Amino acid sequence: MKVLSKAILPALIASALTANAWAQNADCEELEGTPPGLYTTTEQGRTFLVQDDKVVEMGPGDAGFANEGTVKCIKKPPPFMGWPCTTQAAQARMFNTYAIDNLESGNPLAEIVQRYFDIPEVIAPIPNWLDGEYNGIFNYIDLIQFSSPEYWYLPNPDVPILSGKRPRSLLVSLYVGTNQVVLDNNMLDALREEMGSDDIPVTFVFNDTNTVPISYFGSNVSLEEISKAFDERGIKVAEVPMWWQGDFQLQPTIAEFDKFFDIPALEEISADTQAAIRADLEAFGFTRKTVIVSLFGGSGTMAVDQPQRIRVAASMGITRIPTTLNFVEEDVLYAACGPGTPAGAGAVSGSTTPEETSGAIVPAGAPVAPPPAEPDPEPPQPASPS
Repeated sequence: MKVLSKAILPALIASALTANAWAQNADCEELEGTPPGLYTTTEQGRTFLVQDDKVVEMGPGDAGFANEGTVKCIKKPPPFMGWPCTTQAAQARMFNTYAIDNLESGNPLAEIVQRYFDIPEVIAPIPNWLDGEYNGIFNYIDLIQFSSPEYWYLPNPDVPILSGKRPRSLLVSLYVGTNQVVLDNNMLDALREEMGSDDIPVTFVFNDTNTVPISYFGSNVSLEEISKAFDERGIKVAEVPMWWQGDFQLQPTIAEFDKFFDIPALEEISADTQAAIRADLEAFGFTRKTVIVSLFGGSGTMAVDQPQRIRVAASMGITRIPTTLNFVEEDVLYAACGPGTPAGAGAVSGSTTPEETSGAIVPAGAPVAPPPAEPDPEPPQPASPS
């Protein structure tokens, strides 16, 4: 396959630091066949393709193409980009699948849940939720049979839930490791009101056997508790839908960040950098991006992506930081192919394990009740200073 010359690539990287990015989505093009060139997809963060005065910025879920003559965002990556999912290793870890049209009972929601917990089977193909795709239309009355206080993310309180590019589809997140069905309660009534109907588009999110909602740990969970559960028992917390619009899983204190990370002192940050960060926080808080903490399986280590922003936020009186967790495992490529049993993780255990059997494994599919929530001595503060 012909690829971009080495001379072009440094320019792509260097120019991305200064050029103005070209908007995506509506500008993405169909790609005919699989012409030679550079193909890229973005799962997290941003990717830039630059050529002359044209800059293509790709966010999560976007794909791009470049060769000596063009750079562009493409609507659909070619099939060969799914190569990890065609391997035996990926297929061996994935659950069985069925089409939603194959549902047979008069209660399709209950059937979807039962097939996931009992077999387990999941619906295929997986819809691209961020592009507005969904599995099907379901009635509000049928949906609320699964309503509960559980949650896997919190939306930024400074952003209206249906603002920005958030798709108009209700997420229903299922956890085979704990037999839990969790509705996105943040969206349910908002969608019903906006659409003026009880019939709501629904996207099902089928999680790996070692994945739990953040509410599994109770209301006052710490970074240390989550890190310990991941290191010792392989438990991951379910992904937030849109961290780039302020969705987060928890709000650690400044003291927690100081304990686990090298957060620079304020005097170590230049005056210009402080001013820029402060202006951004005053204008937007954490509504355009949360702080991201990455946890690395096997090493017991964590990394934070914006330590200077945390220190400046602390100087402004912000006491808790909206934070998104990113779990890095050996089979991270295979995990992107679809839900299943990750390597070395056949069950879920954690803080919900009874004390008398501390350290025991809760078999996948066994119902697990979260521990009683302890009072939070310090309620979460708004992302922006009051």
